[in-house]
Amino acid sequence: MKLMNGMNIMNRPSLMVLSSLLMGLLFSSNLVAQPDGRPGGVDREALRERMEVMAVGFLTDELDLDAESAQVFWPIYNAHKEELDLASRELKAIQQDLNNFEGGSDDEFDGLLDRLEAAEFGLPQLRAQFLRDVSAEFGPDFAVRCIAAQKKFKEVVRKRMQQRMSGQNGRRLGGRPRRP
Repeated sequence: MKLMNGMNIMNRPSLMVLSSLLMGLLFSSNLVAQPDGRPGGVDREALRERMEVMAVGFLTDELDLDAESAQVFWPIYNAHKEELDLASRELKAIQQDLNNFEGGSDDEFDGLLDRLEAAEFGLPQLRAQFLRDVSAEFGPDFAVRCIAAQKKFKEVVRKRMQQRMSGQNGRRLGGRPRRP
């Protein structure tokens, strides 16, 4: 099903309320999660969940998703995100294996390098497949807007984090003071 890009925003007040609520979360002062009990630590799971909620609100708003298009878009996006997360974890595991490599054979090292190369080449292929899938449903213009919206979200988050860091009077993420 091809959906039109020029959707009427006034016909979806409940989605606008949801988007406004989620955007409010994005700009709230609680971007950094509460400590998880470890000295100076943050609850990474809570932070990850909060970031996902903010991403949903931001992308919904930026891409002007109505209820019908959201039902098509989010399963594609979530499947891609799951595959990308799995591939990223695999890449990190391979990099950790390389970091811990000591006293192994040349063949073992070459095997690690082959795995690393395959994992690194796999990430852009996953991203390209996501864009093909989105384009097949919504058209290439929407796929390009999706890329731009994802980049814009990352930039907004980065800027918010920089503002929080610079406004904390010499404190680092997690609440620990900087060493002199």
